[in-house]
Amino acid sequence: MYSVNYQKNFINIEEFKRKYQNQEKFLAYCKECPRYNNTWSCPPLAFDVNEYLDKYTYVYVVCAKITLDERIIHEADTPDKVKDIGWKILCEIKANLEESLRSMEQLVPESISLSSGGCNNCSICTRKDGIPCRLPDKMRYSMDAFGFDLTAITKDLFNIDIQWCKDSLPKYFTLIHGLLTKSNVKAELWNL
Repeated sequence: MYSVNYQKNFINIEEFKRKYQNQEKFLAYCKECPRYNNTWSCPPLAFDVNEYLDKYTYVYVVCAKITLDERIIHEADTPDKVKDIGWKILCEIKANLEESLRSMEQLVPESISLSSGGCNNCSICTRKDGIPCRLPDKMRYSMDAFGFDLTAITKDLFNIDIQWCKDSLPKYFTLIHGLLTKSNVKAELWNL
């Protein structure tokens, strides 16, 4: 159905913010998403994003390139199938990646992971009702919510151009996640 290739890179958080953060531009895109102000992991966030990021020294970025089999691309021959099949694949890989990064948090003191896209832990987020998150120990903020340019990150750090679903499934999907740390991570810990 698909194969996944994980690539990793790291960068100083100040350089990462300088090169890839443009809150005004990218949070404007977030406002067009139905998750905006409806999911705890998505904007508007209830804190200053730069104060949050400035507590850390590095961001370890993980790119999951999910290459789809030709058969699955051809099977997705209607807009509903494109949406359903694509969403199922992305959610599966995303859940595995989030679990791996939460495990990394246990091994790396004073670290926290960032996800891609909005949180998928609950079928309906409590934010719509003004109720605190049901799973704050599992919920992670989206990199998008900090105003990061995921397209540029993917291109610069991994030499991959993001492909988007239009009328058919793309040849591959990409997911970008991160681990914010205060210190270097030993290479032997950085296994996904």
